[in-house]
Amino acid sequence: MKKLLIVGGGNMGFAIAHGITSKGIYKKRKIIFVETNLKRTKFLRKNKYQALNSLTIIIRKNKFDAIILAVKPNEIHLVAKELKYLTPKSVAVVSIAAGITLKTLASLLPKGQPIARVMPNTPCQIGEGMSAIALNKYISKNQKSLIKNIFMSSGKIIELKEQYFNVVTAISGSGPAYFCYLIEYLANSASKLGLNERLASEMVLQTGLGTMKLLSKNKISPTSLRKTVTSPKGTTEAALKVFEKNKLCDIIHSAVKAAKNRAVELNKQ
Repeated sequence: MKKLLIVGGGNMGFAIAHGITSKGIYKKRKIIFVETNLKRTKFLRKNKYQALNSLTIIIRKNKFDAIILAVKPNEIHLVAKELKYLTPKSVAVVSIAAGITLKTLASLLPKGQPIARVMPNTPCQIGEGMSAIALNKYISKNQKSLIKNIFMSSGKIIELKEQYFNVVTAISGSGPAYFCYLIEYLANSASKLGLNERLASEMVLQTGLGTMKLLSKNKISPTSLRKTVTSPKGTTEAALKVFEKNKLCDIIHSAVKAAKNRAVELNKQ
């Protein structure tokens, strides 16, 4: 293997590198970051990664298997402008920038460049992420395998047609915020009913964590588990009837649809 270049040393770029090195896909000395923020550069170097601020010099002096663009969407055009005249066609360019399509990336990079678009989410930072992957026709079999291994090191992956990425953004991309919202207000309700705020938060968080693990390890559906917990005329049923009366399912669908529609709008900008 050659080296891996990660443009952007923020939380997601670092999470990707941490997953790769912890699974032995690349050694730290084989990963180079491009990072202009001095504080992030110091953090990366403290964690034994190479971190430099000149993309041009790095590409000219090294050979890479892939270049991961872990920058914000509004920085993609600037980075791609540098890459266009420097990147060999043997190198896969992988973007995790939300809203930047394969078509847009192809227009910014050399013709025939192997390109992948990946939508990871924040749990990648602890190796429990969910990443969706779309590839253009120039990605080779070996490049596809490498890209999958890179993102499997930070969680689970699914390969999808790019047309579904707006839904992915609305579910796994924004999803952590939805769960946090629910956790926040369940804990808030417990506090209002007299439970200590710290204990309320701890109880809700552990209940959520335990439920997710139970679903995952036992491979049962949420519907089945919900029915197991819900006794006729019991406390759970009383709560669920309030959800049904207020049409929580419709509210959730409307919220996800709004997120998806916003993703469509961002893609057009």
